[in-house]
Amino acid sequence: MKKSTQLLLFALAIAPFIASPHKIAAQNVSEPVSAIDSIAMLDKRINKLEGILSKLPKISGYVQTMYTWSEDESTFQIRRARITLKGDIYKSYADYAMQVDFANSVKLIDAYVRLTPWRQLNLQAGSFRPPFSIENVYYGASSMEAIDYPQVVKKMTTIGDITGISASGRDIGVQLSGGFFNKRGFNTLEYRIGVFNGSGINTKNSNRSKDLAGLISVKPIRDLSIIASGYYGDWRPQPSGNEEARDYKRQRWAAGFIYDDGKFFARGEYIQGITGGIETGYDETADMPIRRSFKSDGAYVTFGVWFYDKIAPLVRVEYYTQDMDARKQTTEPYYTVGFDYRPWKYLRFQVNYTLKTFCNDSPMRNQIDVMLTGIF
Repeated sequence: MKKSTQLLLFALAIAPFIASPHKIAAQNVSEPVSAIDSIAMLDKRINKLEGILSKLPKISGYVQTMYTWSEDESTFQIRRARITLKGDIYKSYADYAMQVDFANSVKLIDAYVRLTPWRQLNLQAGSFRPPFSIENVYYGASSMEAIDYPQVVKKMTTIGDITGISASGRDIGVQLSGGFFNKRGFNTLEYRIGVFNGSGINTKNSNRSKDLAGLISVKPIRDLSIIASGYYGDWRPQPSGNEEARDYKRQRWAAGFIYDDGKFFARGEYIQGITGGIETGYDETADMPIRRSFKSDGAYVTFGVWFYDKIAPLVRVEYYTQDMDARKQTTEPYYTVGFDYRPWKYLRFQVNYTLKTFCNDSPMRNQIDVMLTGIF
């Protein structure tokens, strides 16, 4: 228990004695109370207050302020301002969580209930991250060493999907998860599989079909995970002009790894997908958008080393290709170097420099991002 919580409980427990000194004095005259009895009374009050406080939601959150410079941009922004509420519903068998972002506009991010009756089988329902892509599932915005996600992760998930769905990597649905073969203090095999709307945060499904997402993680040793995930679904763009509403494919698959021994960290992933219904122009004669399917792919590798558990220089190499049939014209390799400095537990300072190159003879671009994160 935190020291501040212990002091709060002690203050609340002795408050009645301080507030009623005359009553206590009178009691001492007629019925002397031993020191042991007094301690027992305090313990009883503290235990009662601990029971009450344990049922209250735990409040946490973070604020991220950021500065970005590039050839055509120089701006400050509030990147995120989030508050999270978490609590237990029944012992360790059920819990809930809710996260709200106040940056730009008030937006519900997470809102779910989770049942955890067994290690091998858990049920989660609500708004949360679908089990697809390593960085989308395992690395939140307040814990990732780099400032931003790789391009392919953003374009192939609801962080900033190629379809236009932007929902901080979340969706609404139901998920089963669990782990097996826990013989050395960790699960050798873990799985997650879920059914989702496919439309983003707190948004009704745009069609009658549901999207399926799944992930399998194999951990041969404590510090290494080998992960494969997939996403199979449809999406329906908003019709325009004389266009009739119809569904298009939205399918992805990925494979990668995580290595983290507490000092050295490295992770990488390859993602490929097919996305139909992407608008590429407008047919004025027919008065409707011109749409086509894209087969896209991308990959990233991130690695770094922690020094004194406070600062980690890092390097990330990545690329994203929107159209594999026109790879030379649509591939964008990015190279990022930077560091993540954590002088105190609740403060982070990050700096990233990214060189953006393009295979279509467009000029290279430079971008510098600086972000300060306060956690509570």
